[in-house]
Amino acid sequence: MEQKPKEISELRQDPVSRDWIIISTARAKRPEAYKSKNSEAVITPIDLCPFEDPQKHGNGEPLLIYKKNGSRDWWVQVIKNKFPIVEGDKCGLENKVGPYTVQNPAAGRNEVVVTRDHGRSLAQMNTDEVTLIIKAYKERYESLKKEECARYILIIHNHGREAGASVSHPHSQILALPFVPSDIKRSLDGSKKYHQDSGRCAHCDILEWELKEKSRIIFENDLMAALVPFVPKFSYEIRIFPKRHSSYFQDISEEETAALAEALKISLAKIYQGLGNPAYNFFIHTPPTSHNKEYDYYHWHLEINPRLGVWGGFELGTGGDVIDTDPDEAAKYLRNIKV
Repeated sequence: MEQKPKEISELRQDPVSRDWIIISTARAKRPEAYKSKNSEAVITPIDLCPFEDPQKHGNGEPLLIYKKNGSRDWWVQVIKNKFPIVEGDKCGLENKVGPYTVQNPAAGRNEVVVTRDHGRSLAQMNTDEVTLIIKAYKERYESLKKEECARYILIIHNHGREAGASVSHPHSQILALPFVPSDIKRSLDGSKKYHQDSGRCAHCDILEWELKEKSRIIFENDLMAALVPFVPKFSYEIRIFPKRHSSYFQDISEEETAALAEALKISLAKIYQGLGNPAYNFFIHTPPTSHNKEYDYYHWHLEINPRLGVWGGFELGTGGDVIDTDPDEAAKYLRNIKV
């Protein structure tokens, strides 16, 4: 029987966000096309880098330090952001400005997680080094969630200028926010609706299907799975899920921490080698800090979004995404990258 040709355009809806995206491979590029665009990374000169020696450059004393086994020097340190997005304890001070609601000041906390090497990104680190970074995420999460204004803890990592990293020295940020971000709220609401309709966890169903299909899995170990989602927001997007159902990132075990580090390091190394070190953002989606059974339906995960294109009028006008690379082809390409 003659095989039906694959359509070059297809609409897909995410079962959690309910967002529609368009897979449009008519304008697809070969993966190699991204390499020339991203091969010239902008590096902050080491003598001007505020994170090369954080205390020498006027940052306060570390809130947390981790050292590698056998090392006398620090490998990871967490410091307060000198230029915080949010800062202070006076949350909930709202007033009206015309039809708008304003909180002034923007309360919360903003910390920076800095690694020792000036020019070596997470993709170039080993699993033990990445494990210490994730341990720092968890320890600071546990501390910040006690803050009065910390309704939500956001953990983000920006790599490359196009992704918002103004300093090239590898660093992540942790923000304690006095509100639940709208993207998180939509993810929570969608997961709750799916659970109400089916009695099951949406992400567990997605993960079970993906592990059975195998076509979009790029890496897995006993505890974590990294995959290109069937409904991505970005070309070559990767999401990493714990295989056991777990609502809160802060509940990650020591074994899962090492497994997540391995999955994250390998995923980023595949992007680094396969796409020529593009800019990317990654962040952790987890429920608000009120650790209770209210969010049992949710499944925490980490999302990696390579910044390979620019939003045009369609994306800005609709809030939807046009993906120019078939997720199956993206996963196949990344899966075959040896790291």
